[in-house]
Amino acid sequence: MTQRSATQHMGFLQSRYFMITEIQANFYRVTLRMPYRLRHVHAYLLAQDKQLALFDTGLNMPGSYETLEKDLASIGFGINDIRYIFLTHVHTDHCSMAGLLQKKTDAKIYLSAAAFEEYQHFRQTNSAVSQARQFYSRQGMSSHEIDAVIEEYEDMRGIITEFNTDDYLQNNEIREFGDWKFEVIFTPGHAAGHVCFFFKKEEILLAGDHILPYIAPSLSPDIFDDNFRPLQTYLDSLQVIEQLPLTTIHPGHGNSFTGSDERLFEIRSHHAQRKQLIFGFVNEIPKTTYALAHEIFGNNMPDFEKFMALNETHVYLKELKFEAAIKEEITGNVLIYTAAKNAT
Repeated sequence: MTQRSATQHMGFLQSRYFMITEIQANFYRVTLRMPYRLRHVHAYLLAQDKQLALFDTGLNMPGSYETLEKDLASIGFGINDIRYIFLTHVHTDHCSMAGLLQKKTDAKIYLSAAAFEEYQHFRQTNSAVSQARQFYSRQGMSSHEIDAVIEEYEDMRGIITEFNTDDYLQNNEIREFGDWKFEVIFTPGHAAGHVCFFFKKEEILLAGDHILPYIAPSLSPDIFDDNFRPLQTYLDSLQVIEQLPLTTIHPGHGNSFTGSDERLFEIRSHHAQRKQLIFGFVNEIPKTTYALAHEIFGNNMPDFEKFMALNETHVYLKELKFEAAIKEEITGNVLIYTAAKNAT
């Protein structure tokens, strides 16, 4: 379901939009329902005396702020007790209430510089729209389908409330909140500015969308940076997490889990298989990214699903090109791909 259609189907949202669970003393998981294929998203909350630190904010939908007020009251807190907001990344389901909460509470917001740059690109609608049209046209997408993508950009811009920050998170820095200490771990891939938060003493990781228990996090191109390799960048970030002494991972979606090594192996295997699948559709016949996505995933999908399928196809094509397994050429300002000679 698109952001636009989500806004049109508010009947989905019931009064119990949020649910707070105390995971351990003064550490809470905030579960927010969403009207998308992923039915919920998690934020996390630390309490120290009468102050709160919030990790991600959830999706900005009608009624969400008021319900958060009620749920915080149920554990003896109020909205104004939020002093700090830490963002893993700037996708709408993780950050779109940040500006609203900052306006209400004057909370300080922290995120990586790369994430804030992505947020600024997104806020500068004219340049974002122009860049999106150019990028997706080069992938062979029709003007009608590009228009649908642009509508998504516009709708998401309306959902994300404006915020500001004067302090960027740095890789491997230690942050403190009362008795709590946690390390910022840069984990680009799912988003260029994605970070995780590692609590060494407790051996827990607030993973955002970097590691999920049931699905492999989606990877998308950076339309402003053609040198960004989402897949390799993501796999490199998995190696960083692999070195941490973890007991429990608390993800942005799905249940908390242990056994990170097994999950990392599953995710790596998934991407290796998907890359091989994409490669199997590239041959001597020149094809655009869009044509390959259509051939692989079919065309009986809503426009936004076609857009996601194209993004996924592009991510693997980019890596196959880097490995010299396929050739990329440009014809009429559209990129086309063929198998490289002797590629296996």
